[in-house]
Amino acid sequence: MQLNDEQAKHVAETLRIIAIAEFGFFGYTGGLVHRNWLFVALAVGVFALFEGAAILTLRKRV
Repeated sequence: MQLNDEQAKHVAETLRIIAIAEFGFFGYTGGLVHRNWLFVALAVGVFALFEGAAILTLRKRV
């Protein structure tokens, strides 16, 4: 699927918002409420995957 520049920026920003929301919810729940650090590490991993997808979306446009 071909995206124009504005669509690619929108997709990248949406992925970043999802990444921050996921990490905020699951990182907070795992770290502060349940003290489950494996859950926090998983949240960090998923955050990194979403951020990587956002970077790849923008890198294709440059």
